[in-house]
Amino acid sequence: MSGKGWISVHRKMLDNPVVCKDGDYMAVWMYLLLNATHTEYPALFSGKKVILQPGQLITGRKSISEKLNISESKVQRILKSFESEHQIEQQNGNKNRLVTVVSWSEYQESEQQNEHQVNNKRTTTEQQVNTNNNVITEQQNNENKKPSSPKSPKRTYSEDDLYYRLAKRFHELAYKNAQDAGTAHLIKKPNFQNWANTFRLMFERDNVHESEIGDVVKYALSEPFYRTIIFSPDNLRKHYIAILTKMKTQGGGGRGQRKASYATAAKTGGSYESSTEDLILGKAGSEEESVSEELLQRIRST
Repeated sequence: MSGKGWISVHRKMLDNPVVCKDGDYMAVWMYLLLNATHTEYPALFSGKKVILQPGQLITGRKSISEKLNISESKVQRILKSFESEHQIEQQNGNKNRLVTVVSWSEYQESEQQNEHQVNNKRTTTEQQVNTNNNVITEQQNNENKKPSSPKSPKRTYSEDDLYYRLAKRFHELAYKNAQDAGTAHLIKKPNFQNWANTFRLMFERDNVHESEIGDVVKYALSEPFYRTIIFSPDNLRKHYIAILTKMKTQGGGGRGQRKASYATAAKTGGSYESSTEDLILGKAGSEEESVSEELLQRIRST
């Protein structure tokens, strides 16, 4: 890594109690951000060739200690704290360690994609050269311009559409998380049309199953780590595979309760709502969440 270029530092880093524990914690965090690679980068780790991914770096507590003038023992405590609080992942080698900044993509990828687009943007102008006097007229340029292709109309979702109802219910749960954390004043008013479209893309392009998304949403908005980073369907879509995998690994999502309810419904000739319908109606497994009757009536009426 050459050490050239720049990184993004989001202001909400100041709201992270792990990073802001004291000045040394902040210094080590900035060291990791500034030294992590932003592109795939070949390197040697424990005598083996590896390809570092964006947000990764190879370092050691001794090099961090010498660079920041912090004792090695405290550097070790800080790195261990970052790891236990899901800020980083680290793999120890013979003489150094491979560190992965977990939240790297949250603030770096979008900025660097914009930079890449700006650097590669090229504008061209078609010109008709007059063979007699080498004069290019405005009329010739206008004649050579091709009409732009009409854009397809943007889809609009009605309030009783499944995707729109999912978007509204997601906002209810995410906003409650923000209230519990005392950050509700920072939540912007959602664009439910955009949110509904994200849920549609998850079903149609990502092949997300309707039978599981309700459980995944409820799990993500209650799991200690993911509830701090999932505030919109876009975040949910980005981390969906990781959330689903962790939920299934830990046995979350009320799958046992759901199977039992399916069996009961089959015996009695009744019906059973999907996890998506459970989510919209405010249900958790076979039991209802503590949601006010007024809120339930408002959700059902949308």
